[in-house]
Amino acid sequence: MTPPSSRRIRLALAVAIAVVAAGASVMAAVVAHPKSVASRVMGSDWQCQQLMWLTTCTYVGPATPIHKAHVDSRDV
Repeated sequence: MTPPSSRRIRLALAVAIAVVAAGASVMAAVVAHPKSVASRVMGSDWQCQQLMWLTTCTYVGPATPIHKAHVDSRDV
C-alpha cells in the first residue's frame, strides 16, 4: 500500500482545523448570553443587547395612540 501524499495530509489537516474552528464559533455563539448595553446615543427609550459582535436595539418608549377615524353620524 502506498503512503498518502503530503498534499492529502495537508488538505486533511486544513479541513480538520476549519471544522474545529467552525464548531468552536458555533458553540461560543450558542453558549454566550446577550448582555444589556447602555446606549447614550439613542436615549432611554431604546433597549440594546449585545451578543459577541452583534448589537440589536428595540424601541421600548411609550406607544403612540392610533387616532380613531371620524365617524359620520349617518353611518351609525
